[in-house]
Amino acid sequence: MMTVDQFAKHFDLAWLAQNAQAADIVAACKTAAKYKVNSVNVNSCWAALAKKELEGTGVGPSAVIAFPYGACISKVKYLELEEMVNLGCTACDMVVNIGALKDKNYDLVTEEIKKFVEICKPANCDTKLIFEVGFLTDDEIATLTKICCEQGVSYVKTATGSQAFPTMQQVQIMKANLSGDTKIKVSGVPRTFTLPAAMFMFDHMGVSLIGTRSAGKIVQEYSDYLKEI
Repeated sequence: MMTVDQFAKHFDLAWLAQNAQAADIVAACKTAAKYKVNSVNVNSCWAALAKKELEGTGVGPSAVIAFPYGACISKVKYLELEEMVNLGCTACDMVVNIGALKDKNYDLVTEEIKKFVEICKPANCDTKLIFEVGFLTDDEIATLTKICCEQGVSYVKTATGSQAFPTMQQVQIMKANLSGDTKIKVSGVPRTFTLPAAMFMFDHMGVSLIGTRSAGKIVQEYSDYLKEI
């Protein structure tokens, strides 16, 4: 069994609502610091505030890139990445160009992912490529996983959390096509994500990281669970 501290490091506390305000980000950072999760994942306009609030806590500030559609031009993605790396983010979660992937425009998809890693890796900033699996076929999920692994992406991530929740089969396809050091991150839906689901994914599906607004709540439930057994 993992300790509570070990369990907590398998979570990113995500606060990505369109109507998020400064007070929401500050509160999320306080929760993250209390439970010592891996990072607080915010839209890039809030990254500086998250970094300030998390300083000295051992929890990293992380930002989403081209969120939630992934459909901006590549130069905009690179600019946002560079700004977040220079700010000191410990991770960036970038949305793939979904339409380009479905059009089999692998040159564009691969170039964006390659540049993603080139910008982030020298700064020890983890790279998490968001798939949005609800829009993808099984073959597209497999292909994109392989591209990410070939380019050295830190995590393949199922979804933004704003669309369909990933199925077990979709996560299994990602796992079956992993290579190198690339791991799996599953994004969560705050209203439905549970402790049993998290424990099952960690123990049986090869998932290394979960992103959810409910991170603090789930870590507290795990702590309570350990006291009961």
